Amino acid sequence: MAFAPAVWLAAQAEIYEDDEETESNTFPEPQKRYLDDYDDDSLFDRFHLTRPCITFITDCVRLRMKATREQINGPCVDEIVIAALDYYANGILSSKVVDLIQMDHQEIHEVINKVSKVLSGMVKEFITFPANGEERANVAHEIKKICGIPTSVGLVGCMHVKVRPPQHDKDAFRNTMDNHTVMTQVICDCEGNFMSVENCCVGSTPEQTIWDSSEIALQLKRGVHGTNWIIAGKGYTLSRHLLTAVSPVREKADRRFNAAHSMIYSVFQRTITSLKRRFRCLANLGHVQQNSLDKKAEIIKACCVLHNIAKKFSVPALGDITLEPIHPANNHQVPVVEVPSYAEKARAAIIGIYFSHSSGNDSVSD
Repeated sequence: MAFAPAVWLAAQAEIYEDDEETESNTFPEPQKRYLDDYDDDSLFDRFHLTRPCITFITDCVRLRMKATREQINGPCVDEIVIAALDYYANGILSSKVVDLIQMDHQEIHEVINKVSKVLSGMVKEFITFPANGEERANVAHEIKKICGIPTSVGLVGCMHVKVRPPQHDKDAFRNTMDNHTVMTQVICDCEGNFMSVENCCVGSTPEQTIWDSSEIALQLKRGVHGTNWIIAGKGYTLSRHLLTAVSPVREKADRRFNAAHSMIYSVFQRTITSLKRRFRCLANLGHVQQNSLDKKAEIIKACCVLHNIAKKFSVPALGDITLEPIHPANNHQVPVVEVPSYAEKARAAIIGIYFSHSSGNDSVSD
């Protein structure tokens, strides 16, 4: 559900169209394909992606650069994509890639920034919210099968990525777990496909503040996506479209609902963990200025696009991993805000209909 099949097929058709003459004049092929130096296992170990997936990504970048008339001096598209994928996967550049590109480190990082900009420009093609009632119903059906919560079309939260903040403004980047980060709001489905990604903010920004100004929230308010819920974590406030856990809990039904909410929300946690495990550059994006977050946002969006492409190609996950923490921290005081009565009634109706009776193996205690 990350992007519609029609978009995917159209992208492939355009990428592989018979336009070899123009392409070869603009972006000549290298004398030797770099991927040929790796067998399939070592390729996956290095780049955390499969050969068909990398080939598709390279063709996507080549097509986009041709369409936008982006120019590069020196290395060909294959080489700059390999350099970027090497950085995304490992957080550093290998000496082998540096030798291949034959540019100094500053020039290579400029090339990586260019690839990140190109990939982040593909968000609308590869990260899409369900476009019609049938697609939303399919996503909601899959969520309900897992946790029993109906009419929910996604899971929303903020991903934090560590950075080195400017000395004069460290507190702006300090998040609820006392790390310096930039943060990006994302929405995923229950299969771990990203359906929405926003621009990044400094790590101290409240989640609800990001939601209120986000493009997806504005679309929901206009009725673009119907009357469905987005399942949200503890940094968000119950509202017309955000479905949060019950607090304080008063009834067994509330506990059952909260258990279901926690179960499905763990998918969001695992999705972020999987993303960061595959793209280790997201462990720390290095030095950043408060008023210059664009390049960090482009890298994050690029990795989200690549994540969805990897899901489409059924690229395996990378082993057992420690789950990313969920923000805000448990000891963090979330501002108390007034919850609309209609939202409380709507959530209460869901709990009353779907969670008022034990399933027979209910382990919730009084």
